[in-house]
Amino acid sequence: MKLKEYPVTINSTAIPNNPTSWSESSEVVEVAQTTEAGTDVVDIQRTDKLHITASFEVDSAMCLNFETWARSTSALTVKIYDQVSQAYVTRYMRMRSFTKDYVQNSHNTSGTVGLWSVNFELIEF
Repeated sequence: MKLKEYPVTINSTAIPNNPTSWSESSEVVEVAQTTEAGTDVVDIQRTDKLHITASFEVDSAMCLNFETWARSTSALTVKIYDQVSQAYVTRYMRMRSFTKDYVQNSHNTSGTVGLWSVNFELIEF
């Protein structure tokens, strides 16, 4: 799958650039309890809690969007392409571990005042 063909959208803002890195993992959320008889019962709450680690090179305006999302206390609405269903799915996530680094000598990039490398994690609620 080419992410460029299926851009990610966060809070109705399409991320225009292809990521420099993108990693997805899914987690099983389960609750274990011990019955009165002493046996363990495991209830699986869900099987696909999504965790994304990503990096993008973006202009300063898009970097500001990422900073705003990282500071948000509300859930972010993230639309990503799901290869299994072959359709966009909406996930409600929070952004964590946000960092930004100025890309050296990028001030000459046309139409910008420089580029920023942003790194973050998106963790589904």
